[in-house]
Amino acid sequence: MRYIASLGDQHFSIALEETGQLRQIELDGTTYAVDWLRVGSVPPLTGSGHYSLLLNNRSYEVTIRRLEADDEGGQRYEVLLAGQPYEERLEDERERALASLAAGAHESGEASIKAPMPGLVAALPVSIGEQVERGQTVAVLEAMKMENDLGTPRSGIIKEIKVATGQAVNQGQVLVVVGEPAGTAKPAQENGENGTLTAS
Repeated sequence: MRYIASLGDQHFSIALEETGQLRQIELDGTTYAVDWLRVGSVPPLTGSGHYSLLLNNRSYEVTIRRLEADDEGGQRYEVLLAGQPYEERLEDERERALASLAAGAHESGEASIKAPMPGLVAALPVSIGEQVERGQTVAVLEAMKMENDLGTPRSGIIKEIKVATGQAVNQGQVLVVVGEPAGTAKPAQENGENGTLTAS
């Protein structure tokens, strides 16, 4: 998977690849062999975690805390590395491109929230019939030892939840479907016979 990471005014292109125990990260075109391990357990829905990172034969202790997603749907993290705090914004490059192309397409009609990568459904913090706002988290996907908030691209109600917590999902699999907001009525049409108005 390829991501865009933002640290202040700096932007980095990051590609992650994991095959068995072998992990590689490509940072702005340069490939590094890395190994990381989560230390201890992580309370559900917090996205926080303590990690041991091995990069170029150097060991690092890293603490990561997930923050609220921003208005554009990018996920924000607070990273503590060698005692120095950083705030990082992470977004999926492919999903960002698709969202940009379809930005106006979800103002009406249904919106399907899909898994941007293979992973495990860590949480479903919504229920069928619940009213949600644009950008609100409707599913949390665990992948590459990280929890990722998946937000809705439009306001509306939860029409379908197609997966269960703990379920393994494939990239592109539909997780949640958001429909028209509650109370939305279709435009009225004129009846040609008697001039009365009827809802379509």
